[in-house]
Amino acid sequence: MRPDWEAVVTPVVDYALTRDEIAPGEIVLFGYSLGGYLVARAAAFEHRVAALILDDGIHDFHAAFAAGLPPFIGAWVADGRDDVALPVLGMLMTGSTQLRWGLRNGMWVFGAESFADLIRMARGYTLDGVAHQILAPTLIMDAENDKFLKGQPQLVEEALTGASTTLVTLTEDEGAGEHTHAGGLGRAHQAMFDWLDATLGA
Repeated sequence: MRPDWEAVVTPVVDYALTRDEIAPGEIVLFGYSLGGYLVARAAAFEHRVAALILDDGIHDFHAAFAAGLPPFIGAWVADGRDDVALPVLGMLMTGSTQLRWGLRNGMWVFGAESFADLIRMARGYTLDGVAHQILAPTLIMDAENDKFLKGQPQLVEEALTGASTTLVTLTEDEGAGEHTHAGGLGRAHQAMFDWLDATLGA
């Protein structure tokens, strides 16, 4: 995993533009979950993208991640006090399936050596200083009951000063109020494709 996702996306766009079946002016980036940060970061540097869909929008992954932990954990990790932080994280994981999955999966995905290392690595995943460089029209998806990214889509909308933005919040009543609209993807896809039709003039 790496925060500078333009290093991944730009070679893909380079290749896509060599393909006859690709419409050069209609390339769309779609980011799902953490991908909502990754493709936004890429679009800050890759301006051949015609539109951007963030499901959900993430301005600062570390802040979203840290919001699910007691504040003293972040302070200990920042101070390098892993000897204190790691046992407490281990204890918290025994009572929270969500935290246990998040930390273990995060270590695997990020290649972190410890839970504390994972928390430190997440600091690099922010749109601070680059969000204004995003120029493509952007659909920012938000889920009413998102337990992981609450408030992050709104921060993305505020930060994208160089792009036209549309923020869509899908709700529990629609069956699409959970993280990445799990259980209501048909409703989410309706919102996305309607927006694409309007944005790309299909």
